[in-house]
Amino acid sequence: MAYFDDLNNVSPVSQAVAIYDLKEAMKSAGYTVQGSGDGLAAHSAVGDIITQSGSGANGMDNSNAWFTIRQDAGGTAPFSGTREWTFQRGTQSYSWACEYSGPDTTFDQSTGNATTRPTGVVPGDIRAFTPAAGFNTIFPTSLNFTYQIRVGNDAENFHWYLIGYPNGGGNTNCHLFFLPMDADTITATEDEPFVLSANSGTLLFSAIGNKTSGNVFGWQGKNGTVNAYALISAYAFVSGDGTCSPSNLGTSPVELKDNHLPIFWGRINTSTQPGFKGGSSRVKWKGSPRVTGDLAESSTLIAFDDTVWLWDGATTPSV
Repeated sequence: MAYFDDLNNVSPVSQAVAIYDLKEAMKSAGYTVQGSGDGLAAHSAVGDIITQSGSGANGMDNSNAWFTIRQDAGGTAPFSGTREWTFQRGTQSYSWACEYSGPDTTFDQSTGNATTRPTGVVPGDIRAFTPAAGFNTIFPTSLNFTYQIRVGNDAENFHWYLIGYPNGGGNTNCHLFFLPMDADTITATEDEPFVLSANSGTLLFSAIGNKTSGNVFGWQGKNGTVNAYALISAYAFVSGDGTCSPSNLGTSPVELKDNHLPIFWGRINTSTQPGFKGGSSRVKWKGSPRVTGDLAESSTLIAFDDTVWLWDGATTPSV
């Protein structure tokens, strides 16, 4: 299986349901839970004790409930290797701590318990992919939203996303994602060709393209001369008379399909750690004016704000 989809989740009873659904989708695609706690009394340092999305015993919707999940052992370098993510619910269902172990590291499950997420990794250190360390509002505080989930396994270089938007349409109001670069756009020595984010903001260029207050993270020069985990910016494409992508490139005169350009990531040279990261292989800039939920190319792509993402080719999204 290259993908696992969990689509058209409308008005969940809590935001914790979305995280639970992401966990289950990742498990279906071959990822494995390494440890978990339900925020009450149940804890496992070797597997998943979160068996339901609500509150109470073994539930995801308890304060301090958490789990760590790992990509499988397949794939090819530099996308292969050990990578883990830990998600822990805060005092509200829309507030979460989201942390990343980085490449070839694992969270130290001996440091966790029923109410405490693992506090260390072996080797290395913990990296938050929320706007700030600790608990952040990464979901809308209202339950009037729809979310879409897609997970790719080793055949798709390990990627996943959960994107939400208001019922009835509008700009996105939450996103969690882990995206690989296209292999043809990275340097030969790149060993961390991914960007990731967990945020309640939009996928507009003004948000993900901001070099100082954006919401996408990743390594600049992992294990190189510069070894820095940093805010990563998305680059627009600009011609002499203005921005052509996102949104203004139009359709192909040959195929009459939207033109979509890759999103290139990096940091410009006024940043602390400047440099090019790579071009994303699972998301592109929107080529023509479209609203969130619009499908393109025989329903294989879906528009979210200024971006287009892979879709299943069959399902009409709930908007």
